[in-house]
Amino acid sequence: MEYVQARLQARYGAHPGEAQWRQLGAHRDIAAYLAAARAMPFADWLAGIGDAAGPHEIERSLRRHWRRTVAEVAHWMPAEWGPATRWVAGLIDLPAFVHRERGGLLPKGAETDPHLAVLAGGKASLEQWQTHWLRLWPEDREDEHAELLQLTARLRRHLADFARCDAGAAWEARRALRGRVVLAFRRAALRPVAALLFLLLLALDLERLRAELMLRALRRRRSP
Repeated sequence: MEYVQARLQARYGAHPGEAQWRQLGAHRDIAAYLAAARAMPFADWLAGIGDAAGPHEIERSLRRHWRRTVAEVAHWMPAEWGPATRWVAGLIDLPAFVHRERGGLLPKGAETDPHLAVLAGGKASLEQWQTHWLRLWPEDREDEHAELLQLTARLRRHLADFARCDAGAAWEARRALRGRVVLAFRRAALRPVAALLFLLLLALDLERLRAELMLRALRRRRSP
C-alpha cells in the first residue's frame, strides 16, 4: 500500500482548494470559466469540454473522467482489492437506474453512452450494488471490512439527511461531508479504505464542477 498511498497523496495534493473554487466562481461566462479552470488543477478534468460544450457534452466528459480515474486507482491497488475498487465506477449510474425504475425517461443522449444504453432493460439499486460490492471484498480482512462498513453507513446517513435539506442547506451539507472525508482520508494512510475515500473526494469535486459548468452552459443557452 506504500506505492498506492504515494500516488493517492500526489493526486489529492493536486486537487483545487477553496480559494481556487471561489476564484473560478467569479467568471459568469462559461468560456471565461473554462479558460481560468484550465490554468488550475482542473485541467485534466476538462478534457473533451470545449468552450461551446452543452450540458450533455459536459456530462459525458465528466463521467468519462470519473471512470478513467477509478480504473487507474484500481490498477494501483493490490490485486485482491482491484475488483472491489473497479466496482465503484458504477455508482455514477445508480441515479439514472433508479430514475428509470420509477418511470422516468432516459436521459437525452443515453444511447451514445454504453453504460447508460443498458438502462432500458436493466435494474439496479443502491442495495443491489452494495450487496455485490461486499462479495468482491477480499476474505479474511475483518479490520478493513469494518472500516468500509462504517464508511458506507456514514454515507447512507448523509444521503438521508441530504434528501431533507432545502436548497440553501444542501451545499453546506456537502461541504461538511467533504471536510469529514478529508480528515478520514488523512487518517487512513496505507490502508485500502484510503483509495475509496480519495475517490469519494473526487466524486464530490466533480459534482461541484459539474454544477458550475451546467449553470453557465444553461445560462448561455437562455441568452438571446
